[in-house]
Amino acid sequence: MEPQHLSFSVPGTTRAVAAARRQLVAKMHDWGLSADSEALHAIELMAGELLSNAVRHTGPGAITVAVRCDGNAVRVEVSDSSRDLPRPRSPREGDEHGRGLLIVAALADRYAVEPTQSGKRCWAEVHLRVAPSSQVSLQVPLPRR
Repeated sequence: MEPQHLSFSVPGTTRAVAAARRQLVAKMHDWGLSADSEALHAIELMAGELLSNAVRHTGPGAITVAVRCDGNAVRVEVSDSSRDLPRPRSPREGDEHGRGLLIVAALADRYAVEPTQSGKRCWAEVHLRVAPSSQVSLQVPLPRR
């Protein structure tokens, strides 16, 4: 697979999160990721959490989404203008928020939050696992007697 890349800006509104998620998933389909793959579901959920966090904690400024797929992994990056670096926390029972980074950490093979000159970048990466083919067979010659 040829390396693929997608980058776009998202307004800092809650309504924009769902539209950005749909755009990302549509591009993943274009790149050949199966609609029922675990990786695609994980990518969609992680992107939604990272975008929601950016909107909630940054405000109305523009947010940038970048997605890269090299055939082995998909990396989703969400950049915003806030310099406040999020940290995973343990939400209390009844809390409506505070689980985003815990969800990302559970789904991602790797993730990080990095300061940038203009704010921060949160990224998460999922390795694409190739399912064994049903066409593969193993033939072992039997010893002769």
